[in-house]
Amino acid sequence: MRKYTDKEISQIAKEILLKGPIEKSLYVYAREILKIRLDHIKSIFPSTTNHAVAIKANSHPEVLGEIVKQGCGLEAASFEEVLLAHHAGCPAEKIVFDSPVKTVNEIKNCTDRFPGMILNANCFAELERLKEVDQLKIGIRINPLVDIGSPGIFNVSGVNSKFGIPVTDRAKIVEYALKMENVRGLHIHAGSEIGSRENHLKAIGLIVNVAEEIRSKGKKLDFIDIGGGIPPSEESLDGFYTGLIQECPEIQDYQIITEYGRFVQSHCAFVLSKVEYILDHCEPKIALIHVGADLFPREIYSSSPPHHDFIILNSAGNQKKGIKERYDIGGPLCFSGDFLTKGTDLPHIEAGDFVCITDTGANSLSMWSRHCSREVVEVRVC
Repeated sequence: MRKYTDKEISQIAKEILLKGPIEKSLYVYAREILKIRLDHIKSIFPSTTNHAVAIKANSHPEVLGEIVKQGCGLEAASFEEVLLAHHAGCPAEKIVFDSPVKTVNEIKNCTDRFPGMILNANCFAELERLKEVDQLKIGIRINPLVDIGSPGIFNVSGVNSKFGIPVTDRAKIVEYALKMENVRGLHIHAGSEIGSRENHLKAIGLIVNVAEEIRSKGKKLDFIDIGGGIPPSEESLDGFYTGLIQECPEIQDYQIITEYGRFVQSHCAFVLSKVEYILDHCEPKIALIHVGADLFPREIYSSSPPHHDFIILNSAGNQKKGIKERYDIGGPLCFSGDFLTKGTDLPHIEAGDFVCITDTGANSLSMWSRHCSREVVEVRVC
């Protein structure tokens, strides 16, 4: 599916550099690619689906405003993100609030300011706080206890997960759904970087089965929130909804809510960072640039697999090719692990060139680290 090509990146870089120099780094985001990717997920699911894009993937106000403009909702993992959704113009009924640690005051604020908003409760204790709240649509988050192939730090479906009520507490979940009139749906987010579509669909099917038991006892819920978790490495969602209907045809009787983040956002942006120095006292050589663990903390501080390619442009923005040499790409932060890549074969790099880091639309800008108190990278939404 649509993403920036090397040729497009070079052309955009040349146009930017003609207007003025890039002193350090520039984060470039494309509305066009966002629209294409949103249109794709909208084409897969029924028109009644609320595609609540995860704010945590990219919280830039212009990006959020564009998502709302395209008719989609926003998923908030904190009350602060609820406010971002509101300021982006998102209608309350399309905001989904999923924080696992909602305070009494935050719940009251949502009740007073955003009637009609969807709030997914994470545990039974939270449901107790929500018993008298009739201005919000309450969902119950269920942990399906299914291995969906996520890497360890992104697997939220284990027995020790802090997210959701284990599906083994099914009887109690059904009891709460029946006795609380404001419970209008069920929620699942099985993990990120999902590796098994088959198991993912089975996990959703378990939650739909709980909804059907609730219906059999006299209450029809309104929505099933299937969460997100599709990795950006997936080319498309073709066949996903068809597989979902095959797994649990009853889901067609409910409004679906999705919470895609990286799948929507990752390919929408790239970063240009100026090469300040080349260190040639070692092998591989080290190219020092102006972004590192500040913009990419997940890749550098954890075992999260990177999804970036590196393109080398000269000072005018032209792509460099030719015989490749081995390089480490080092960031600006004062600790020895601040490297974006090591031992990567790249065209000859000189000071003044630009390293382009591709596929940076998600979990980069929104995760900016204040380590070394560096200023946030300049952003251009085009």
